[in-house]
Amino acid sequence: MLGLPAWVEYHIAMIRSQSRTSRTSFLIAATLACAAIAGTVLPGCSSGSDSSSTTASTASTTTVDPGAGSTTTADGGEIVETTFATTQGLPFSEPPVIKSSAGVLETTFNTKPTVFDVAGKQVKGMSYAGEFTGPTLLVNPGDLIRINLNNGLNDATNFHTHGMHVSPIGISDNVLRVMAPGTENLVEIQVPTTISPGTYWYHAHMHGDTEAQVFSGLVGALVVTGLTELLPEDLRSAPEHLLALRDLQLDESGTAIQTKDIDSGAPTTRTVNGLVNPVLTAQPGETQLLRLGNMSADIWYKLKMEGASFNVVVEDSNPVGTVWSKDTLLLPPGKRYDVLMRWDEPGSFKLVTLPYQTGPDGDSYPLRTLATIKVEGDPVPAKALPTSLAPTPDLENAEIAQHREVVFSEKESESKFFINGKEFEMGSVAFYPKLGTTEEWTIKNVTNEEHPFHIHVNDFQVMSVNGVAIPPLSLQDVVRLPAKGEVVIRMAFTDYVGKFVFHCHILAHEDHGMMAVVDVTENGGPPPAGSEESTTSMSESMPGM
Repeated sequence: MLGLPAWVEYHIAMIRSQSRTSRTSFLIAATLACAAIAGTVLPGCSSGSDSSSTTASTASTTTVDPGAGSTTTADGGEIVETTFATTQGLPFSEPPVIKSSAGVLETTFNTKPTVFDVAGKQVKGMSYAGEFTGPTLLVNPGDLIRINLNNGLNDATNFHTHGMHVSPIGISDNVLRVMAPGTENLVEIQVPTTISPGTYWYHAHMHGDTEAQVFSGLVGALVVTGLTELLPEDLRSAPEHLLALRDLQLDESGTAIQTKDIDSGAPTTRTVNGLVNPVLTAQPGETQLLRLGNMSADIWYKLKMEGASFNVVVEDSNPVGTVWSKDTLLLPPGKRYDVLMRWDEPGSFKLVTLPYQTGPDGDSYPLRTLATIKVEGDPVPAKALPTSLAPTPDLENAEIAQHREVVFSEKESESKFFINGKEFEMGSVAFYPKLGTTEEWTIKNVTNEEHPFHIHVNDFQVMSVNGVAIPPLSLQDVVRLPAKGEVVIRMAFTDYVGKFVFHCHILAHEDHGMMAVVDVTENGGPPPAGSEESTTSMSESMPGM
């Protein structure tokens, strides 16, 4: 395996030993196209053409809907419906980037209430570094992430790196840790040299307040380098862009993000990097790498791009064994895809989220425009897309140490959510997987709404959905559980012992009980009483819970 990246060699070795899981893509929903009827355009969706020759950087702002107070640009096109007055159609921009240096990424996050700009409106929320979306952390495999987190909030918080295969204990990616108000807290996360390249993200994970803190702004992207080296040589310089998909609602004051009794089904304002309908430019025939991440607290996105298909090269930070192309992508909360996109013809094209319903007892989301891609300028020769980026893992023949059943249920009228009939309890461990073994979990959703299943530390391979076998494409860390449905996964517990959680990534459901603890141990049983990682010490680590 000389010359292969370390993470590729690692996965191949794990496949051969059957001690590493693989993942697959989830079911892709059918395409529902934006439609124009009798020359009119559906609200929030472009007709796909724009005769304006004004570029995004020079377009003047014009008031289109004085009643709502929103403005847009010629490049932005029609006003997108929002829940407060916004400035729309501005040039695409991204959060600032903090890069590692000499093997260390070190920064300070002053977590505190903050007034920041969201689509032209001053809004009060919470931030790590003064903005609605935190800075993007850019690290290499093998780096050390060192964050000095000063908690200036009125409530406890903590820090989680979503999707990272890292230690869950001590001052690493420990979501059972409490960072009390007014305290200074050191976070040190050793990134393994074998980690997969791709788009991860970080956010607060303080049980009981996770939804409010994420909704308010304690969120950011985390990118591990190495993906471009897996692309064909002529695509390695392709433009890269992060699209952090987030929404917000304001409270009765109209100036602060809602933090109490958040209704995920209520009208909301959807943003990309804190902008409403930003305008991204491309040349005809140019391929771009888009990092798509649903970093919202609760809501889902069913994405469709006019004029191009999504060519998925990474799912949940795992390069795929087979590159696959779809017209639509479903992103539950927490889901990420890295995709290659190419627009062959000039014009103005919309990235939209299509109407979507999460079940009879779930939420129903309308059509909304998220961004505009303006394709203009001299055409460039189209480049061939890759067909594979990594070995395709498959645990079909793996030795299974344990078969477990996980049941998601709820009493939504009472805001109570359960795993195996129990609300989350700090002093309780659901399972004790043995380090170095592979388990098969059957996850049953007995509710009338969809739930996104997520587990920390170790990724999984989806084996079947509602009894239908799923071919292996890649690993993943978020999978959609169909209403009244069943998903079977296989997962290898490698490298790290300690306690971590699995849960519904609709954070309101997690906060209200739909979360449980696993404790990976050397022997597959409870650790000795009084040990550092015992249940007693875990319970004491979160006072008041």
